[in-house]
Amino acid sequence: MLNAFTSTYEGSIDSKGRVSVPAPFRAKLGGAARVFVWPALDGNPYLEGGGEELMRSYEQLLLRMSPQDPRRRAYMHAIFTKAADLKMDDTGRIKLPTQMLDAAGIKGKLLFAGALDRIHIWNPEKYAEYDAKMSISMQENPDPLHEVFDIAMRDGALPGLKGGES
Repeated sequence: MLNAFTSTYEGSIDSKGRVSVPAPFRAKLGGAARVFVWPALDGNPYLEGGGEELMRSYEQLLLRMSPQDPRRRAYMHAIFTKAADLKMDDTGRIKLPTQMLDAAGIKGKLLFAGALDRIHIWNPEKYAEYDAKMSISMQENPDPLHEVFDIAMRDGALPGLKGGES
């Protein structure tokens, strides 16, 4: 069973500042009532987040690093210090903090984008610009997974396929 956040969904912020998390995303959260959201790590104008599973994976990764490692400090600060721990109500709505909405340029309408193990939340116009850039990147690099695929084939890491087969 695929356990990835996929697709895009449009939404609107209601008069009380709440937005409904798309039902497929709520399902991927496994019924959890918590969503963690922080400003995008890559500097793009969107919010990034996920459920407790994603936070646990970051926690485990960072705990394996030395507390003095500057990369650990940077990621800890960018994720754990800046994250909002949001409670979903019974209808799947969350209230995104105003400062986060402002930082992402989100007003009124927004777009949820599945990003494999996480969720991205965009201003729809900024997402359209980003989507266009990603389309150009795919055209310029038409087979970016080829090296990863070759390594997985060699290592026998693709279910149902054996290394060396064509």
